[in-house]
Amino acid sequence: MFKRLSLIIVVLAVSSAVFSAARQDKPSSAQAPPPARQIPGITTGDAFPRGCVDCHTNHPELKLDARISSLMKGWNERVEPALLAKAQATAPSGVTLKGKHPVAAFALKNIPTGCLTCHSKKSTLAPPFAQMLHMIHLTGGEKNHFLSVYQGECTHCHKLNPSTGLWSLPTAPEP
Repeated sequence: MFKRLSLIIVVLAVSSAVFSAARQDKPSSAQAPPPARQIPGITTGDAFPRGCVDCHTNHPELKLDARISSLMKGWNERVEPALLAKAQATAPSGVTLKGKHPVAAFALKNIPTGCLTCHSKKSTLAPPFAQMLHMIHLTGGEKNHFLSVYQGECTHCHKLNPSTGLWSLPTAPEP
């Protein structure tokens, strides 16, 4: 009987400690909420007001020339397999990408609007722009430069008009 009573007391003590710890994890109504998240272009300044061309720059400290013109020059010769796989995953049904991007110097005059000439939502020849860019920029974890360096921040690309509540993508020539 004594062993049984001791076991019950131990169980009650442990249960009480667990319950007490669980209650401490929950924020009380007296605690202040955390500060608002800093969202570039919405609750804090926008370091990338021109979208694509403000991020896609030459980064000598990283030994990475990410300018769209430099990337396109390389893609005209060969698209690396991992990038090609992401683009292929978003290509229209029946389209097999060849592993090279056609020369499209005209598109560099107004990025990304120039890209939409071929990468429209209804394209039957090339992956739709939005789907392809989201696949490229938002997958791949730590190996993805946009996720690791720019923290995958949507507002670096998508801009909110606070007067209308509408989103847009800025377009600009490469500097």
